[in-house]
Amino acid sequence: MMSLSSDMTFVNDKTALADRWRALESRVGGPFFLSWTWIGPWVETLDTPPLLLSVTDGHGDDIALGLFTRTTERRRGLPVRQIRLHDTGVTERDVITVEFNSLLCAPGMESAAWHAAMRALRTHGRWDEIVVSGATDTTTTILAGLGLGVHHRAETTSAHVDLAALREQGKTDADAYVATLGKNTRSQLRRSMRLYAERGPLRLEPCDDVERFFAELGEHHEAKWQAAGGAGATANSYYMTFHRRMIADALPKGEIELLRASAGDQPFGWLYNFVCRGRVLFYLSGFRAEEDNRLKPGLVTHALAIEHHLKGSAEIYDFMGGTNRYKTSLGQPGPDIIAVALQRNTPVLMIENAARKLKDRLRP
Repeated sequence: MMSLSSDMTFVNDKTALADRWRALESRVGGPFFLSWTWIGPWVETLDTPPLLLSVTDGHGDDIALGLFTRTTERRRGLPVRQIRLHDTGVTERDVITVEFNSLLCAPGMESAAWHAAMRALRTHGRWDEIVVSGATDTTTTILAGLGLGVHHRAETTSAHVDLAALREQGKTDADAYVATLGKNTRSQLRRSMRLYAERGPLRLEPCDDVERFFAELGEHHEAKWQAAGGAGATANSYYMTFHRRMIADALPKGEIELLRASAGDQPFGWLYNFVCRGRVLFYLSGFRAEEDNRLKPGLVTHALAIEHHLKGSAEIYDFMGGTNRYKTSLGQPGPDIIAVALQRNTPVLMIENAARKLKDRLRP
């Protein structure tokens, strides 16, 4: 078995970090949220240097990398000291929402990398729990075997469309894709597409004007949230600063796509997607509210985007995490997405866990 070493140091040279991260990424690949395209802008927005955890082999070559922040979260009046992987614990900042979160490492090495990483984590300062938000159920299973208590802070499902499988079946357009869906979804989509087509030809086009795109998307995204009594993501200044910084670098490289769906000259849907190693990840949307409830702008926009990528080479159209009904209607189940805390048996967590168990016993 390969002998692995691990170490934790504060990042004091962002250029050196970028070179090291990109070098490992070029060897191992990995999900979009562990690419330097995402991680780089995130590091730039941090107020204090993160901790770099590195796992290396016997030759000193990187096997895995991860970036941690330290914070204290108050729960039930108790201060819980946390080390967090690729987020901050600040709600306004974590709204960017990392998914498929883990260490960046070679395929098949995740379990070995995490076991090696724990040696460095256990000896680095005082902490009560390690928080890994947006982990898949596969990663969560690995984390559960590291010898610490495991608490699921949040959990949701995900869904995706297997574009490669559809292509193998000769399904390369929206009609053929829609024919594979459930009866109710199929009926709604076909009727909605027919009604939109009465306004003019259905089109899905890329939008290179970033400010115009987000102005249009944001108008309809925020209108939906305001109608529900809240505020959407585009109203968050940190969220928009992060994404403008990322898009400036990623859009020219084809790692981001900004799509607008229209019927004739009337746009009705906007999608902000990530594109990474054969995977298209739906991230943010805005849809025009329609008085006619037979019109389903979200369903139609996604169907057009799926058709667009069926004609290309992407293998997966990923709706990512969320229990929204349309995701399971348009796709098939993917991994669960879980925010997990690995907890030491410290006094503050013993008190909290005792209080949680008492509450569970008293619940009717």
